[in-house]
Parts: sequence; C-alpha cells; structure tokens
Amino acid sequence: MNRAVRLVIALYPRHVRDRYGPEIADLLSHSRRPVRDLADVARCALAERIRTLTYARLRPYVHATTGLVAAPVAFAGAYLMLYTLCAWLFAAVAAASGTSLTAGSARLVPAAAALPVAAGAIWLAGHARLPFTSALAPVGLTLGALPVMLLVTDLGRWPVTAAVGSWGLATGALSAASTALVRRGHRRRAVLTMAFGGILACELAVAVYSLSVSGSMSVAVAAYPITSLGIDPELMGDPTGRVADAMTILPALLTSCTAYALRLATTTRAGVSTAA
Repeated sequence: MNRAVRLVIALYPRHVRDRYGPEIADLLSHSRRPVRDLADVARCALAERIRTLTYARLRPYVHATTGLVAAPVAFAGAYLMLYTLCAWLFAAVAAASGTSLTAGSARLVPAAAALPVAAGAIWLAGHARLPFTSALAPVGLTLGALPVMLLVTDLGRWPVTAAVGSWGLATGALSAASTALVRRGHRRRAVLTMAFGGILACELAVAVYSLSVSGSMSVAVAAYPITSLGIDPELMGDPTGRVADAMTILPALLTSCTAYALRLATTTRAGVSTAA
C-alpha cells in the first residue's frame, strides 16, 4: 500500500507534492477505505496534472519527440543518397580501370554507404538535448523507423514489424541500463554495454526478419554480418543471396538508429529529466 501511495502522489505536479505530499500520504495511510480514497486521490492528481500542462511546458517534449521520430527518416534518406553515390563511384572506378564491377565489390556498397550515416547519427546525438530520459529514445526511433521500412521496401508488413519491434525493445532495455550506468559514473561500462548490446540488438532484429522469410536458422544468424560487412552470402549459408539482397536498407537503418541511441545514452547531457 505504501508503494501505491507514493505512486499516486507522484502523479501530482512537483509544487503540489512538495507542499501537500506528506499530508496526503498520512491521510491515505490512516484511511478506513484505502482503495476508494486512493482512487479518488489518483483522479484528483491527474486532473491537477492536466491543469498545469501548457504548450510552453510541452513544447520541449513535442520537439524532442518529433526529432526522434524524424531521425530514421533522415537516416534512410541519407543512406539511399550515399548508396546511389557509392554505387556510381564504384562503377566509375571499374570503368576507368577497364574492369567490370564484380559481385564482391557490389556487396561493399551498402557498408560504404552505411558507415558515414552511422557516424553522422553519433555526431547528431552528441548535440541533442532531451527533456526526458534517453532511455525513452528508442521508442521514438522505433515509431519513425517502422513506417520508413514499410513505405520504402516490400519486405512484408509483419516480418518488418516484428524485426523493428524487437530492435526497439532490446535497444530500450540497453539504453535504460546504460543511462543508469552513466548516472552512477560508470561511463566506460555504459559505452561497452551499448556497443556490444547494440550489435546484438541489430543481430536480433535482422535474424527475426530473416527467420520469418527464409526459415533457416543459419541464414538468420548470419544475415546481419552478410548485409553489413559485404561478406559473400554463399560462405554464410545464403547461397542465392536472396536474404542479403532483400534487406539492404534494414540493417543500415537499424545500425544508424542504434548509433544514435548509443550516443544519447552515454553522453553527459543524456538521461537528465526535466522536473515536472
């Protein structure tokens, strides 16, 4: 019951909590009908919270949320432009040298285009100031990445939703853990946690999609390295290259979003909530 009382009191705006919080807690702790009174206090707290909301106070949250949702759109657009540019440059170099563009060279194009976008995502996150904890950033990134993948690809609605959703859950848990480590002063641990965990989150998401379309566990496990590093699909259990060809943008987009979330969670300015 004490935990429920603290939760209900936390619904009030800060100035009300500071002034009346102990009094409300004392009344609830001695109530003869605690459940009903707790519900009444929760209703009043929500009403008070709504009355204190103004656009001026909500504006930083709206701007930050809009930026998070729009970030995957920007990453996808930048990746597609760089992908086209890299493909043209590879073809131009091959033509100038009098050789043809081999399949191995073509597989390097996605990696060559994805790396600058991921680096740009890290730089962009380093200049972001979130009014809420950075552990919530993957939620906005997931909401932005999902419609991008559904609109620009034909990979299938449910496989894509499962892949992006699994990435959002994994990255959200990682961001929460890294944010807690940063607050405790363990920055190096936070960086290592997000670096290795981010790779695993991307691996999980791509494996979920690959497994849903190929049914092969070996292809699912190898799909992220295949598409990210330009590895020969035949060496990794995807002899036809069908999975690798189908998912050019999915690994690149998730890698950029992971880099963005990693930087947000491990920067000194991330993870600091504005008092409400």
